[in-house]
Amino acid sequence: MFSFFKSDYRHHIAKGERYLQQGRYVDAKFSFNTALEKINTSNSDGRGEEALVLAKLSEINNSLANLNLQEAEYALNSGNPIKAEEHLQMVLELAEDVALREKAEKFAANIASRNDFHNLNNNNGCSGCHTSHGTESSFHADSHLSMEEKFELLVSTLPAPLPERYASLGKEFACCYLSIHDGEDDKAQPILERLLRSTEDDILFYELALIKFRQNDFSSCEDLLKRAIAINPQNPLCYLALVQLRIETGQVADAIPLLEQMIQSDILSGQARIILGDVTAMLGEDDKAIDIFSTALSVHGISREAAERLLPLLVKQGRPADAEYIKKQYLKGCC
Repeated sequence: MFSFFKSDYRHHIAKGERYLQQGRYVDAKFSFNTALEKINTSNSDGRGEEALVLAKLSEINNSLANLNLQEAEYALNSGNPIKAEEHLQMVLELAEDVALREKAEKFAANIASRNDFHNLNNNNGCSGCHTSHGTESSFHADSHLSMEEKFELLVSTLPAPLPERYASLGKEFACCYLSIHDGEDDKAQPILERLLRSTEDDILFYELALIKFRQNDFSSCEDLLKRAIAINPQNPLCYLALVQLRIETGQVADAIPLLEQMIQSDILSGQARIILGDVTAMLGEDDKAIDIFSTALSVHGISREAAERLLPLLVKQGRPADAEYIKKQYLKGCC
């Protein structure tokens, strides 16, 4: 991470090069900026290196801009145009590459046109929808939706390919799933148990495990999650639930191998990195947590979240300059 050792510009250039090779662009930028300051405030022969440092800073700015452009695309595809616009603003502030700036401007125009289309559609009413069975549910804002539409809406938020897998489990499971989300665990549990007697499925084990968790039956919850993972080692929800279970039951350190396995197997690896940093901080290993979040700054889709976690740790360690740098680079617009 960052340091303020009294070294000449060559030390900081070498450091910046190492960070750049590791893809740690924020650290690299800090090192090259420090090198530039030392060159500008010294009477050494470092003036010959100034052009090199400026070129490296330009390269880093373009790399950071490109990462923000990717995150803008990710945010828009995730249904968050506001966050996408924030990342595009950072692209325009960072990018020195004309092609990158043009791409960001076209992207911003595309978001604006989408918003205009959305606002136009919102002015047109729809009277063709109806409720099903008159059953009161937790979908207060979407009470006009049919049971099938409610189910599709809920599972659509799950990571691929789970929406399709949930839908393939049939109507009885769909009704059971809606019961769970309406807080009717007592109604859903016997259905899941009956379905599991005829077929062992990781999704069924997972949903039953969540009910057991809410019942404070942590032993059964863990057993069900492990059985789910044994059936399907690629189901990310099972790993996240088991991680949460370990944390909730005070087995924080035992969550680390699960998170490392998720990262190595590329199972929601971005989210796993953030949780790993959180868990490490819970254990009081602030330096290690700072390293985890610093590395995550250059990971697509999680850089802002990593910066939000990194900021208070830097403040806690008495490093206001580093904290301010992170805030300016990644958290513009935050109060």
